[in-house]
Amino acid sequence: MTRRGWFIVLEGIDGSGKSEQARRLARWLRSERHSVVETREPTDGHWGRTYRAWARGEFEASPDEVLRWFADDRREHVARVVLPALERGDVVVCDRYRDSTRAYQGAQGLDRGRLAELFAGDEFPAPDLVLWLRVPVATALARLGPRAAERFERGDFLFRVDAEYERLGLVPIDASGSPEAVELELRARVQRTLGRARVP
Repeated sequence: MTRRGWFIVLEGIDGSGKSEQARRLARWLRSERHSVVETREPTDGHWGRTYRAWARGEFEASPDEVLRWFADDRREHVARVVLPALERGDVVVCDRYRDSTRAYQGAQGLDRGRLAELFAGDEFPAPDLVLWLRVPVATALARLGPRAAERFERGDFLFRVDAEYERLGLVPIDASGSPEAVELELRARVQRTLGRARVP
């Protein structure tokens, strides 16, 4: 694949503000005359909807089953949305990607090496930039408030997820400030990334 576009991923625990910041970032990039594709994982496809139903507690499944849904959802997502956009030269802004799976599934006890290997290789393109929005778990829970209804939106679990993100070696961005302050920081990091020349 001749890759001409840019792949930017926002990561963070539930309540970190990444979905809001992904929308803000995409809006700003469009104002800068970039062609932008906004997307997210899990998607709204079959496997993404299956995951969300499970996360809401509608039925039970093993961690291995949940991981297979993520793999199938990501495979479709990359083939149908991400790669075509990158080939066109678009900027892809994605709310969650493979580090999210590694953090959340790792926090459930799945083997970290297996998770890393599953999403490696050319089938799953590496992001050009990962923006890890980090907030204290107490802040995240306060933001979620009464809408914290999914299995993963519990304090003890989010502490483990945060630790898994840290283990991945991502550079944290303090997302506990105002949305406007966080947005400016993300813009600066994206500007530096988009200013890099491609290596042939």
